[in-house]
This record gives sequence, structure tokens and C-alpha cells, in this order.
Amino acid sequence: MKRVGILGGTFDPVHNGHLIAARAAMEQYGLSEVLIMTGGNPPHKREEAVTPADMRHAMVRLAAADEPGLVPFDYEINKSEYSYTAKTLTALCKENPDTEYYFIIGADSLRDILTWYRPDIIAQKCVILVYPRDGVPELTELARSRADELGADIRVINAPVFCISSTEIRRRVRDGKSVRYFVPDTVLEFIEQHRLYKDLA
Repeated sequence: MKRVGILGGTFDPVHNGHLIAARAAMEQYGLSEVLIMTGGNPPHKREEAVTPADMRHAMVRLAAADEPGLVPFDYEINKSEYSYTAKTLTALCKENPDTEYYFIIGADSLRDILTWYRPDIIAQKCVILVYPRDGVPELTELARSRADELGADIRVINAPVFCISSTEIRRRVRDGKSVRYFVPDTVLEFIEQHRLYKDLA
């Protein structure tokens, strides 16, 4: 079976923490590649203003351009309906029966996964890899608890805890602060060129 990772997210914007997590998962679990999957219409952000999907995915393409094995994946942005991980994984497993999927999420997402749409299906369709996030202590214990609740194969990624978040990046840009080192230089240039996040409330 081919081992393929999926790192999904709104990526508004994609940042270096995402790349660190993807690379660490790839190396630790012998993944042939990691698909960086831009969420097209995220249901959990239906009340928020989100940058258009084509622009968010353009930043993903820029971030992954010089990263061997990290592959921009536009599967969800080509669909008009809400993007649900359970439905996406079900479709991908059906389309690629020779592939074992490893779904990469942050510890904060693992903490909240029971509120997602059909987490039981997610558990059936993939191995869940979790990277540490600031503010979520005792990750090993959390992973064990969620594995028992969902009957899932949940494994922890040995990656550094990082405090970078897309929310903080947008806030810093709005406030005129630097986000260099938070995002790849090419993504920073894109943000500046298109004046993203300047007019946030």
C-alpha cells in the first residue's frame, strides 16, 4: 500500500508551522507524499470572512513549490458544497484503493474532533497523525482517549510545539507588524502584493 499524508486546512494563510508538521509526518511515518489540501467551503467557518479559495490555494502552491514531497491538492476547492473530511476521505479511498491515507491534524483539532461531521468514518478511513500545538497539554493522553472513543489508529508526530497560527498572522498584518519567518517568503510577497488582511475589522 502506498502511504499518503493529507494535511487539510483553510490555509488563510498557509504558514511555516504547516510545513513543519507535514515534513515531520512524512519523515517519521515514511509517507511517499503529503497532500496539502486547501479547504474550499469550510462549514466551521461559515460565519467568518474567508479569503477566496483560489487565492488561499495559490499561497499553498507557492509554499510547496520548493518542498519535495509536499503536493498542493485542490480536491475540495473544486466543490461547491461544504467540505467535510469524512466525505472527502470516503471518496479518496474509493478512488485509490491501493493507498493508505494518513490524515494530519493539530492537537487542537484532535481535541475537538468529536464535534466534527461523522468522526467515526474518519477513524475508519485513515490513520490519524497529530502534531503538538501550544495550549494543548498531555497530547499522548489525549490521543489515547480519542483512539478509544473512536476506535481509531491515532499516532503522535514528533514535531516541535509552535505558536504560529493563521489567525495571529492575519492580526499582525492588519496591525502593520511583520510576519517574516511566520510564512515562506513567497507567501509573504503574495500577501503584500494582494494587500491581504489589511482591512480586517
